[in-house]
Amino acid sequence: MGRPLLLLCVLAVLTGAHLALAIPDEWKTMAPGKCEKMVLRREWRTLTSSEKAEWIKAVKCLANIRHPRLSLTHDQTVLNGEHSLYDDFSYAHAALDSTAHFTAYFLPWHRWFLYLFDTKLRTTCGYNGPTPYWDWSRDHADLFSSPIFDPDPEHGLGGTGDCDSFPQADCVVDTGAFAPTAPYGEFKLAWPIQHYLRRNLTLLTGWFPHERPQNSTIGPEFIKNATEHTTGDFFKFQWAMTQMHNHIHNLVEGDLAGDCPRDLPAEECTGMALSYTPNDPLFWLHHAQLDRLWSDWQVAPVENFDAFSGIPLNPANTSDPHYDVNVTASHMMEFDRLSVPVPVSMMFDHEAYPLCYHYAKEQ
Repeated sequence: MGRPLLLLCVLAVLTGAHLALAIPDEWKTMAPGKCEKMVLRREWRTLTSSEKAEWIKAVKCLANIRHPRLSLTHDQTVLNGEHSLYDDFSYAHAALDSTAHFTAYFLPWHRWFLYLFDTKLRTTCGYNGPTPYWDWSRDHADLFSSPIFDPDPEHGLGGTGDCDSFPQADCVVDTGAFAPTAPYGEFKLAWPIQHYLRRNLTLLTGWFPHERPQNSTIGPEFIKNATEHTTGDFFKFQWAMTQMHNHIHNLVEGDLAGDCPRDLPAEECTGMALSYTPNDPLFWLHHAQLDRLWSDWQVAPVENFDAFSGIPLNPANTSDPHYDVNVTASHMMEFDRLSVPVPVSMMFDHEAYPLCYHYAKEQ
């Protein structure tokens, strides 16, 4: 089914300086509103080993371009040059945590955030391959054996971390291309402190009372129900997406779950959950899968396409604190220093300018 056409516009009140920051160089040579090419998004296991390695190289390229930047503190002190272009995305995610999670803007915010990251890989590090996603529904019965956790040092994303051995305690990932000794340069993260990538795969974290296994909401049947029983109801659909989102973050633990590094003082760790989860490259594949599911929902049926609301179609109690009757598709979403604000409405059609991408049919 084709996508409906929308007339989308960006408010003209943005300053010239802001526009220069927000619009990638390649946009400036395009006719307004026109996609010069469509970027293809494909499931990770359908990529060749060479394509996987090229994406990993681009990620590590961003992680090895260091620069100083301002802190999150009110005095805006300058952080040292150990921070990288890759760290900027975790930093922005932390700064905008109240927008990125637990609001009606969750899916549209991450659609633009993921687009910004993908664009950075291409414009700064020369990546020109497909944008990968991880369809974890295909692995739900045996997540630990998923090909996403391939230990290959050149084209694998690595598996669970080493939680016991010295000096690689703290569940440091010691397999795959993001291990400390892997090729293509070191992958060391600066947020919230300097550390290597960490994971601790588990179906039950022990963090929550009455906890359900992390694979309980990510199978094909759950997705089918979430898609087919929420026609026109963005609120209920996004609620189901949030459950899937949380379970994958908690499955992987470590950086993807916002679990603080061992060497960070406990008092500095308070309230950081979810803040720096883009530290783990799995973040981008996980959120691309969520975006794909939203994309599928938007055209099945067509009335879902621009459905957007902070309350269900038939709320049982309009005073429910989870509801926000004031959300609007004209709301301008913030992205720290990665982009000027953009309206939610610009996120509805990802096959239109400026997003210009589409998903391959799964093989």
